[in-house]
Amino acid sequence: MNHSADTNTPENTPKKYEAIIFDLDGTLYDTANVDVLLRQLKQVKRMSPEYHQIWREIDKSIDGYKDYDGIAEVLQFVREKNVKAVLVTGAVKRRTNKLKRFNLPLMGIVSRFDVGHKKPHPAPMFRALEILGVDASKVLSIGNQVIDLLSSRGAGIDFALASWGVREHEREQLEAESNYVLHDPKEIIQMIAE
Repeated sequence: MNHSADTNTPENTPKKYEAIIFDLDGTLYDTANVDVLLRQLKQVKRMSPEYHQIWREIDKSIDGYKDYDGIAEVLQFVREKNVKAVLVTGAVKRRTNKLKRFNLPLMGIVSRFDVGHKKPHPAPMFRALEILGVDASKVLSIGNQVIDLLSSRGAGIDFALASWGVREHEREQLEAESNYVLHDPKEIIQMIAE
């Protein structure tokens, strides 16, 4: 784990957080296949046969989401320790509704449809803070894109880069501007106050 200079403590250990905000795509789950399908969806006429076929493929892909190595251990830790956690995602309701079957240890899921804005706007993060009931200074947001960073910063929340899912064209900026750069999902456990 790397930290930027402004967040290092004298002991060079990361700050401990009481609550976590997770991003979905590229952070908890490898959803690159869904990203390709969503791009295809934008290319076809809404409600056409092709549109419905692509949505069927997206639905099948969601059922087969693959979590990154180490994420299962993190989510188990969150569940066992009753860590306050919320998912903030740009995913459409159709996708977030399907997440309920995964029984994730979350207090809630916030999408752009819940607040009328999508990331990088801070509104989804402010809604997550309301759900968590924790001051922003005690919350860590974990994501893999610049929009995650900007949304978190706009709400006054520290940000950790999930480098395992980062888009290469954003890597340099994210590594420079994130409070923390995580190389392994299990590093999240070290950052949670018990």
